[in-house]
Amino acid sequence: MPGIEDWKTKPYNVVQKIFEETKDSSHDSFVSQVEEYFHQRLKDISISKIPSLNHTSVDHIPAGSLVRYRCMVQDVFDPQFCLGQYIVKNTQTQETRLECGSYRDVPNVLPHETVDMDNRENKPVERLGFYCVPIPGEADWVKKIYNKKCVTLQMTSSTCENSKRKNDEEEESVKERTSNPSSNISGPYSEQSGQETSEMKEESRSQSVSRSNNTSVSSLAHNFPLPNETGTPCIVRVYSSKIEMKTTDAVEVIGILSVDPALATVAEDAEGVEELIDQEELRAHEPPPSLVPRIHALTVQMLDHNNPTLPCSQSSDNYKQEVKRLMQDVNSIRLELHSIFQHALLGDSLAAEYLICHLLARVYARVDAMPLGKFCLNLSGCPVTQRYSVLLNHLISQLTTKSTLMEMTIENMNSWRLVPKKDYTANRVIAGMLQLCTGTQVVLDETALQQGQLDNTGVMNVRALEDMITWQKVEYDFQWSAVPIQCDNNVLILSECTSFLSKDFHVPMVTERVDDIPSYFTLLDERLTDEVLIKLRSYITVCKHLFYGVPDDIQKAIQDDFVETRLVNPSEMSIDDFQRLLSLLRLLTISYGLETPNVQIWMKAKAMEQERKARVAKLPKPSNGTA
Repeated sequence: MPGIEDWKTKPYNVVQKIFEETKDSSHDSFVSQVEEYFHQRLKDISISKIPSLNHTSVDHIPAGSLVRYRCMVQDVFDPQFCLGQYIVKNTQTQETRLECGSYRDVPNVLPHETVDMDNRENKPVERLGFYCVPIPGEADWVKKIYNKKCVTLQMTSSTCENSKRKNDEEEESVKERTSNPSSNISGPYSEQSGQETSEMKEESRSQSVSRSNNTSVSSLAHNFPLPNETGTPCIVRVYSSKIEMKTTDAVEVIGILSVDPALATVAEDAEGVEELIDQEELRAHEPPPSLVPRIHALTVQMLDHNNPTLPCSQSSDNYKQEVKRLMQDVNSIRLELHSIFQHALLGDSLAAEYLICHLLARVYARVDAMPLGKFCLNLSGCPVTQRYSVLLNHLISQLTTKSTLMEMTIENMNSWRLVPKKDYTANRVIAGMLQLCTGTQVVLDETALQQGQLDNTGVMNVRALEDMITWQKVEYDFQWSAVPIQCDNNVLILSECTSFLSKDFHVPMVTERVDDIPSYFTLLDERLTDEVLIKLRSYITVCKHLFYGVPDDIQKAIQDDFVETRLVNPSEMSIDDFQRLLSLLRLLTISYGLETPNVQIWMKAKAMEQERKARVAKLPKPSNGTA
């Protein structure tokens, strides 16, 4: 096997060596051995020694080397077929050799060599393609900490010059290599097994406006869900049948970087093969690698969270040790967080309690279509001036790993694309603002809403928000049907009066008078030291995923209390009130670092709900939504 350095800088050598040793085995066996080799190697080193495409320019990472990438799956491409192995023939000596086609985009041939496409030893294999983007709404503090951990490759001037010269030489040979479709067997000219019918594509094509090549590339090259997002999108190619990824999954991929210049001209070189693959689809699925690099995945890890101060896997021993250490100080951390939120909420202690519970909420189960654990919170009575919503959102973004603020002006509601949409011409899903990873904090600023008329787009956007809040799903627009995609996003609604949107809990704020809100928020700066922030962020991440269960004795006590309350005053405790109370009890329990509730927490939950409902009773009855 190659040396310890070769496997990071020249992984193709490892792949080819394993291929030669397993050429009589199945392709699945070969892929498994490749993955096992790199998995074992990665266990022996710090992952920070692998350059990250999130924080290092692709120009500073040698092509064909190992790279890692933290991302969200934005779109899932149709399966693609390529040659897992092929015969290369020397046109001068007529000698042949067997090459591995997996983990490559173009064949490994020299100018005097060609691929023998008619050779019976050639074997096709299937691979999956995933269009991935940097995690939408990832907090700046998360990026900064990851950036400090990663190793940036410092290329010397001579190295850069050699790399540039090599790229120039490759570009000169691009036309020769791509003019013959057979020489690009594992790349864009491979077949795709799509599920859409030709009639559907033809109808969509006839309805779409003609677009130029440049417009097509620029409109679909990045496809970020949130506006003003930056970073490098990638196409991740997966060869293992054991790896399962779906839309909105957050993953970290380690694989081989592919930026072969031949990929930049495949659309133009396909002019004569229109009967094989649609031009528009080819441009969308094979954009220039300078815009969208390719990564041939060797390992894929699902991210339970993206807090860089904690181990990624919640099942790891290191993570469990961090949880144990944090729980020793959980009460003081919770007290500090409550104090900070009480200050930010202009002195409202009750609202601070509900905001803590809100940040710890997640969908832990689904019964039929109903998501259990969601906690949409509406804080009304928010100041509409002095940028209060922006300042509060900034505080929340300092504590959560991924969040987004949506200012609900009439103009925005009528122009936003919240729901992802299928483009059948390009066979791509065009991103929408609600295409977010699990656990994303969504802050809806309803204080920005003024009087005006919602058009059809605005009405559809309101409906999309309602679906996300009520059912924790986003219905992707597939033109002929809506495809529901489950999500798990915490929604916080900041409003002046009761929100017109649905909500699980409505807390009218009772605040102190503050004349200068921006200066008032700056008082938190000296409290939010790096040490405090690390503890608060870890607290939110850990408590959010704590195990929760109700022992039989506590369950019986709660049921007896419910029955007794109903007998005394049936209107005081409806079934909905009871379900809401149980949800609050769960979140209060884990906020104290506990796995099971006790009588004291139950009584606190009841007192909080009584005070909250008393505040709501003093307001005009809302036109819709829950109390």
